[in-house]
Amino acid sequence: MNQLQIRDMTAADVDAAAALYRSGGWGERRPFLEKLLKCPSCQLMVGIRDGAVVATGLATVNGPVGWVGSIFVDPALRSQGLGRAITDAACARIDAAGCTTQALIASESGRPLYEKMGFWIDGWYQILEALPLEAAPTPPRGTTLRPIRPDDIDRIGELDRRATGEDRRVLLGGLAVGGWLLEAGGEVLGFLIQILPDSAALIAPDPNHAACLLDLLRHLGKGRAKTIHAAVVKGNQAGQTALEDRGWSATFETPRMLRGQSIAWEPALIWSLLGFAFG
Repeated sequence: MNQLQIRDMTAADVDAAAALYRSGGWGERRPFLEKLLKCPSCQLMVGIRDGAVVATGLATVNGPVGWVGSIFVDPALRSQGLGRAITDAACARIDAAGCTTQALIASESGRPLYEKMGFWIDGWYQILEALPLEAAPTPPRGTTLRPIRPDDIDRIGELDRRATGEDRRVLLGGLAVGGWLLEAGGEVLGFLIQILPDSAALIAPDPNHAACLLDLLRHLGKGRAKTIHAAVVKGNQAGQTALEDRGWSATFETPRMLRGQSIAWEPALIWSLLGFAFG
């Protein structure tokens, strides 16, 4: 068989990549791809064989941390080393950017490959789901819930860095249109930024503020997603219990894996994920 040619994804590849995802049960990802092509911290790649897009990959650089994601291979061509090839390409991009840590969220099928490549499990995300909400939430007394403005990004980035241990300002700034901020007296109490209709980068130190933002996430998903997804890091039992008391149901756990240096983070501040490609 011909070798896999790996190159940058272009706008002309989006139709083929979106069709590839649909063929594997990933749903409609065209808006996802179109947004990432415009985001300077993201490097989308395609794998070409016989002139057709048969694989995808994504490298995202957040300061010293780089994420590997959107590793997808045509179901008819799996177990031929294509997944390893495009994963290696994403890791090479991250190394070239000077990152000291590589991170990813592993699927059950992908985990053995990543372990062979030297990734180790840093923790587990407990994924929960709930139905969309008709009504928008009322923010807690003394707080303001409003759309994110460009001048909010640095303050949002500070809170996000505390939670994740990463510098995601470029990534979040590139996706912040349509995002929401909860604040009081100029202090950022939490935020949500979406790239997919059923989840968001959702950070909040106070569980009550997180509850408001999660209700907003459920409201924003009305008519766009069948269920909405939250995520807490395994071990945050208080957070999981708080969500279950508000109607969320635990579904499955998925491992967060690292290669390189560990990351100093505060996972209890994380309530939903931007996506499995980003954490």
